[in-house]
Amino acid sequence: MGEAAKNLIELRGDGKLPPVKVILGLGLRPLLQILWALVSNKRRSPFEDAKRAISLLSPAPIVEGHHHVPRRAPFVLVGNHYEAPGLWIGWVAAAITVALGEAREPGQREIRWVVHPEWGWFEAFGRWVPNPVTSLIFPRAIQVWGMIPMPARPSDVSGRARALRQILSHLRPRSNSAALEPEPIGLFPEGTATSTLREAKPGSGALLHRINRLGVPLLPVGTYLDGNVLIVRFGPPFHVVESTAGPGEDTDSYVRRQVMTAIGQLLPEQLWGPYAAAIRERNGDSQCNYSESCSAVGQVAHHEDTKSTKTVLKSTLCP
Repeated sequence: MGEAAKNLIELRGDGKLPPVKVILGLGLRPLLQILWALVSNKRRSPFEDAKRAISLLSPAPIVEGHHHVPRRAPFVLVGNHYEAPGLWIGWVAAAITVALGEAREPGQREIRWVVHPEWGWFEAFGRWVPNPVTSLIFPRAIQVWGMIPMPARPSDVSGRARALRQILSHLRPRSNSAALEPEPIGLFPEGTATSTLREAKPGSGALLHRINRLGVPLLPVGTYLDGNVLIVRFGPPFHVVESTAGPGEDTDSYVRRQVMTAIGQLLPEQLWGPYAAAIRERNGDSQCNYSESCSAVGQVAHHEDTKSTKTVLKSTLCP
């Protein structure tokens, strides 16, 4: 694809990505391949497809803290469900997918995203009515890119239990086969697109607490727009601290607070939302505030400018 085609897709100051230009930029052949995969349920690589999509963006996303990404071991990535006006969460997830894949060993570059299999359309007589279009497309996309469907409705107990079993099965060693090694999982605890942090969904803390008991670390990532540049910033992996529950907090609540605070430390202060006080308190106890005081090692410690990704990687002094 020529440079003229790539320049069709630009992250402007308002964060808008014109959908028509995105489609034109991908090219006819990749689009037909994706459409055929959706029809035939043929598996595709999330990393390779995300890399193709992100290579169209100008300017390229900037990735910071890539050295925090485990090279081989499994983890659960937790991030803010970031969307700006015109910037779809799918682009953010694609940028994270590429950043993780580039930091991992070959053969360990895929991530399994936990997603809602359908979007709500409206409520009628107290019943949740799903969007018929997404209900048709999303299950196929989940199969094609190997995602894990997590029902949005708390009342779908069996569906949520099935999702938990899938998550745990992918995090545990399953055999001596390299094809069945543990895989990283990615999820957004807020569950709803937002530009500033919002409360994580009830139940997400209990889920992450269950995962924490396996000894699998959580890898925080913060994403946001800096002008017209998408920033993807990883923090150090961590485990839930069992003794941090506040007065009246249950397990779900205090784990959600811990996780969202770790994510918030990677974001500018204006995006902290309801977690501002907790983040300030955490920063007061920590030697490192990612959003303000962390200095870069030579600013750009590693600059990767390949034909496929054009991703800028930056290392920091943060532990």
